[in-house]
Amino acid sequence: MIGEVQALIIFPIIPYGILAVFYIFWISAALHLFSSGQVVQNNCNSNCCTYYLIEKKVICDRCCGYSIHYTPHIGAAILFHLFGCYWATQFFIACLSTVIAGSVASYYWAHGEASPEIPFISVLSSMKRLMFYSLGSVALGSLTVSFVESIRFLLESIRRKLKVSSHVPDSWIGKAAYQSSQCFQRCIGWTIKSVNRNAYIMIAVTGKSFFNASAVATELIMNNILRIGRVNVIGDVILFLGKLCVSLSSAVFAFLMLDTHKYRSAHDKISSPLLPVVVCWALGYVVATLFFAVVEMSIDTIILSFCQDSEEHGTAQYASPLLIETLGDQNEMQRLAQAPQ
Repeated sequence: MIGEVQALIIFPIIPYGILAVFYIFWISAALHLFSSGQVVQNNCNSNCCTYYLIEKKVICDRCCGYSIHYTPHIGAAILFHLFGCYWATQFFIACLSTVIAGSVASYYWAHGEASPEIPFISVLSSMKRLMFYSLGSVALGSLTVSFVESIRFLLESIRRKLKVSSHVPDSWIGKAAYQSSQCFQRCIGWTIKSVNRNAYIMIAVTGKSFFNASAVATELIMNNILRIGRVNVIGDVILFLGKLCVSLSSAVFAFLMLDTHKYRSAHDKISSPLLPVVVCWALGYVVATLFFAVVEMSIDTIILSFCQDSEEHGTAQYASPLLIETLGDQNEMQRLAQAPQ
């Protein structure tokens, strides 16, 4: 699939590059906002004295330190700035997911036929559909995820403060409820992310709005839970092994490069290759995760497209025999075997 739509391999560079430029402007604006407060000396409630090296004397009226006070407008602007950063990040990721899903879905619904003359045509067409028809749904989906994640972050902050202040319930019922709420919160977060990603796939496949696409995706998953679960478990293991191999290869290459004579003598000598090797391993894993996300999104799109095809036509009319055999549709395999050659 990725070999047929080769533009998907390099396409993630575009949105992540735009996101990097956005972060540069966001950080500069954040520094301006955080430095807009007023520096105020703290009130001293107890007698304290400190020795100032510059003035070379003991001072008792300035030992409580200073703090920054923000006006309500600046505080609201900072909160909106932080929320906007997370929303923009989710929006770019959602656009990337929708374009990938649209390209893969076009390949599936065209009976697995790609255009060898113009390898970028499916990606460009998917980007065009996103800009003209699905941009509002993607923005609404990213806003919904950002809002829910912000609430989860506030609840998690409150939970941590209660834990630090030793307000954890002492009875076994209270502890069980405390742990259950924490587990329930994580399950909600995982469910929202999963449904959100599948909703983007169905937006690209059906062109429906975000909430309608979420409902369709949830119904397809519930009706094909065993089939999707089996493929996802095997796919997650293979993708994790792929990320691990790529990152370990980067670490081994870095170690072999640092083990040469150039980095073992003269001015370029390093005392230990441990830190550079660990950094290369981490960067390799991050890069592998970004590009393997394309493969993961492609797998999910193919599965949901297959399920949608089966729901609409009774059997998968647009799937290839290899895909039907992989997903284990025995009735469809019998139909293909009995079809005239």
